[in-house]
Amino acid sequence: MPLSAASRPGGAGLDFARVLMEVPHGRLSGTLLVTGDPGGRFHLENGVILEVTSPGSPGVETLLLRSGRVTETDWASAVRSGAAGWRVGAELVARELVGSAELQLICAMAALDGALAMGMGRIDRVALDPEPPATCFAAPEGIEPEWLSRESERRIRALGGQPVSPFRDRLSRTDAGTRLLDDGIAGERRDILQRANGRRSSRDIAFLLGRGLYAVTVEASRLLHEGLVDVAPPALGAADGPAPAPEYGRNPEPTGQPGRTEEASRLPRRRPGTSGITGVLPLRPVSGPWRPPTALTAEDRRFGSAQ
Repeated sequence: MPLSAASRPGGAGLDFARVLMEVPHGRLSGTLLVTGDPGGRFHLENGVILEVTSPGSPGVETLLLRSGRVTETDWASAVRSGAAGWRVGAELVARELVGSAELQLICAMAALDGALAMGMGRIDRVALDPEPPATCFAAPEGIEPEWLSRESERRIRALGGQPVSPFRDRLSRTDAGTRLLDDGIAGERRDILQRANGRRSSRDIAFLLGRGLYAVTVEASRLLHEGLVDVAPPALGAADGPAPAPEYGRNPEPTGQPGRTEEASRLPRRRPGTSGITGVLPLRPVSGPWRPPTALTAEDRRFGSAQ
């Protein structure tokens, strides 16, 4: 069931937003395919979102493995299990390697980041494949499309006014940032500063750390305001291009071809309103059975109100 491709700027983005609004009311099932840069997929079942994936943000697999919540050995065993099939997440829960509530939260975080990446990128076409989705990490309680749309739109607005693009800008540690590292700073700030080598964007660092795209970009914006990181100048002759997602276990390190490295680490500059999504959103308040814990949005709400 293909939807109309964009015949004018923002046309496909408007289709995208309208479909998300209709998902719970039409009880849609299948896979909503978003073609663009970076693009992505929404896996739907009876009006509820099960999983969102995009090459523009870390997925559930990256969040679980990079963060150390699940070991590579346990992961490989769950994938090999005949009982798991495509539902790797369900197998991890059955083996008590991840709690059901924890998987729900991680799925929601990954879904928010995936929708954020698609919304901040370019949307060319939207199509609904009615075949049952083959999801690896179905959120145990599902994710309400209205809540996801509203939260994604709020995050897009928050990041749209910040000086750091999650895809385009490569972060470089300043002398002040280096001194802070030498002083023994700990936590997420240390992790980001260590990887701000002038070749990586917030998206690249999020993949390396196994942390959310939005959370890393928010912290990068704070570090920039404090003079601890800077935005590295673009390489001469480098052009914006699509950025494929790094595979787990393969760091997006330089390959000896600087131009290609820069192109692979950035996505096109987003101009507010290009996708057309914000012309339809925000949506009605969520009314589904699952509500995200306060901790999921409290920190970035403080960030948004502080800017």
